[in-house]
Amino acid sequence: MDYFIVSIASSIIGTALMILIYTYLYIVYRERYFGFWILSWLLLFLRNILFDSGMLDWTQSLVWFSCFQIITFGILLIFVQGTYLFVGKPVNRRWQYAATSFFFLGCMFAIMHLPLGYRLLPCTVFGGITGIWLGITFMRHLQLKSISKFLLGYGFIFWGIHFLDLPFLINETWLLPWGYLIESLLRLFVAIATLLVYFEKTRSDLMDKEALYRLLAENAVDSIYRYRLMPTPKLEYISPSIYACTGYTPEEFYVDANLLFSLIHPEDFTTFYQFFNNPAFVDYVPHSFRLTRKDKNTIWVEQTCVPIYDNDGNLLALEGIIRDITSRKSLEQIALRADRLNTVGEMAASVAHEIRNPMTTVRGYLQFLVSKEEFSLYRDRFELMIQELDRTNSIIKEYLCMAKEKRTDLKKCCLNRIIKSLLPLIQAEAIASATDVAHELSEIPELQLDENEIRQLLLNLVRNGLEAMPTGGSLTIRTFMDKGKVILSVNDKGHGIPDHILNNLGKPFLTTKDTGTGLGLPMCYRIAQRHQADIQVKTSNQGTTFFIRFSIA
Repeated sequence: MDYFIVSIASSIIGTALMILIYTYLYIVYRERYFGFWILSWLLLFLRNILFDSGMLDWTQSLVWFSCFQIITFGILLIFVQGTYLFVGKPVNRRWQYAATSFFFLGCMFAIMHLPLGYRLLPCTVFGGITGIWLGITFMRHLQLKSISKFLLGYGFIFWGIHFLDLPFLINETWLLPWGYLIESLLRLFVAIATLLVYFEKTRSDLMDKEALYRLLAENAVDSIYRYRLMPTPKLEYISPSIYACTGYTPEEFYVDANLLFSLIHPEDFTTFYQFFNNPAFVDYVPHSFRLTRKDKNTIWVEQTCVPIYDNDGNLLALEGIIRDITSRKSLEQIALRADRLNTVGEMAASVAHEIRNPMTTVRGYLQFLVSKEEFSLYRDRFELMIQELDRTNSIIKEYLCMAKEKRTDLKKCCLNRIIKSLLPLIQAEAIASATDVAHELSEIPELQLDENEIRQLLLNLVRNGLEAMPTGGSLTIRTFMDKGKVILSVNDKGHGIPDHILNNLGKPFLTTKDTGTGLGLPMCYRIAQRHQADIQVKTSNQGTTFFIRFSIA
């Protein structure tokens, strides 16, 4: 009897252990199937106390025997339903039909007063099938490559096989305690295997998430970084996209933690270090600055930074994203240039004619006075005043031409033909300025162009190029195809465009010439805009090239 009490106690302890383990797993994972499994183990715990311990004489009473069967079948069906939830499939109703059939078969055997082993046979057969099915299901559906899922699967299979020996042990009083002891050991084995499986599952899920996050970070267009400040400054991570942005590989940044700081444009040093030294005041607002790439080109980047603090408020690290916004800055400049042109247009429409009318009157009186003998001593001064009025009038004329929203008269024509028709005039201006003009005209398709406007655009660019070479040089006009677009390029061998002028190209009245009006290039941009073309500039101390890119209609 002592052995029986020990075996029953060990079975109850094993069941309680299973309840604790599955409750812990439910708290960690919050999965519904753990709730079903916990309920199943609670019912088993209740059966151990009321029936297996001998508290109720269920073997001789039809009512209590029926209750024993109901609890046992309920335990198995609830566990099966939880397992179907685990594999993500609807419950197969055959289990319910089979459980009902086996239940009535057991009740019929009890009514026939068959021996206890026969009465338990339907219940144990159903339990054995359930245990074997559970073991196979776990081994098939657990997406793990470790041995733990096989331990759990075979644990349930052996438990199912052990179910089948209950009818043969129930009448053997010397073997029955060993049966309960084996069952408690199997429960302990299943409990340990369950913990191993779900610890392994947790580790596998974490590895999958880490791989996913790393994949997202490494394939992101923006550059993601983490810069550690304490105890020693170190760049802990930077995504591979930094190579496309700066021309330097992540390994080069890991070797030199200060490499990023050395790339900052000199004019942006002050604002960047104010940002870097006071990250708490940034309020997560993106900060824009320029970087000098490895190929010496300058790009605009935007940085969003999040400071990381410890519990004492010490700044530990900076995490952020660096985004190349060079193209966006270019679009902003184009929009700003268009806005300026529109402003000029509004001003021109309102005041230009009002200015020209009094100027015409003044010029007429000056011409009348210069013809008088009594003013012959002042003739030179009058002529100078007339010249200045004429110059002012020409500026206003350009002003109006640029400002007015005229409709372009687009016709299908050849850009090369327009250039050839202008070559005599261009060469004459080149001879006057002691420079050479060359042209390289490739075969290009016809375009939809306003011929007069294209002449004006080309002459403005050529005159700018000639004036950029006061000591002589060579100017080259080219046409060619590039990426499905027709390119017109005008190249001079001057000293290049200063940065402060380059960043404001197209701004009205901006000029480096002593007698320039600053309206030639804005007019070129306006003409290009009406032709849905874009202008790109490449400049250095070896010269400047303007590229006008026309789309093929």
